Amino acid sequence: MDITMIGAYVGMIFVLAAFSSESRGMISSRSSTYLVLMLIGESLLTLRAYITGEWPFAVLGGIWAFFAAYSILRPPI
Repeated sequence: MDITMIGAYVGMIFVLAAFSSESRGMISSRSSTYLVLMLIGESLLTLRAYITGEWPFAVLGGIWAFFAAYSILRPPI
């Protein structure tokens, strides 16, 4: 198993942890915990998809990661 596959599994665990925690009401989808988990997870999955040439998944993951980063960095309303 190469390093990108390990990264993809770690990314998958982060995304699933964020989603399952939010779905169970443990965290909010607007919380920094959720957003950081999604940013890291989707970035790792995007990197793997990019390296393996899986462009639809790379684009989708990149968009998810972008919006997570944007939500972390934007000033509160």
